[in-house]
Amino acid sequence: MLGPLSRQKRRFQLNLLVLDAEYNQPSRKTIQIGAAVFNAKSGLMIDSLEAYVNPNEPINPEITTLTGITDQDVKGGMSIIDAYGELKRLHAKHKCFRNPMVWGSGYSSDSLHIYQEFREASGLPKDEDYQQTGNFMGFRVIDAKTVYQSMQLFRESQYAGGLDKCMEKLGIKFEGQPHRALSDAINTFRVWHHLMKVYENGN
Repeated sequence: MLGPLSRQKRRFQLNLLVLDAEYNQPSRKTIQIGAAVFNAKSGLMIDSLEAYVNPNEPINPEITTLTGITDQDVKGGMSIIDAYGELKRLHAKHKCFRNPMVWGSGYSSDSLHIYQEFREASGLPKDEDYQQTGNFMGFRVIDAKTVYQSMQLFRESQYAGGLDKCMEKLGIKFEGQPHRALSDAINTFRVWHHLMKVYENGN
């Protein structure tokens, strides 16, 4: 017979919000947001969001070549304020773990960049507080690229490369079109989930 703690553990399910964004250059204004909600254990995708964001400026031709995103695509897109609101609703709807999953964080992760751009568009001062109390996603992220690189370093294997190249090294086929926000978000989770199963199985 299961005790109270065991029953609680069995009922516990955790959803993760996986986030990616595409940016114009050189302004770094957001032009597309992709987010997917996954159950961390089963790997099943529960919901998703894909939104064009209007940067109110022409798309750099090099960005169009890379992403396929055109001026026409973003012309009818959301404002960054509305896109941030949709992201917040998706996060709350599925009671996601606060911090999102991303592919690479560096100086500024996608979640922090979107949050700061939202504040600027809303006429709010830049938030220099490292606690990021106003950001529903917090200031931390789950960086799937760091998990991948950690494994490769431990194996003394090649660790550099973009998402699609890293997936190729792992023997995972990229699904969708690279450099499209939702496709990149979905494949980011697939890499993380694959690595978690490797860890769980002791391989």
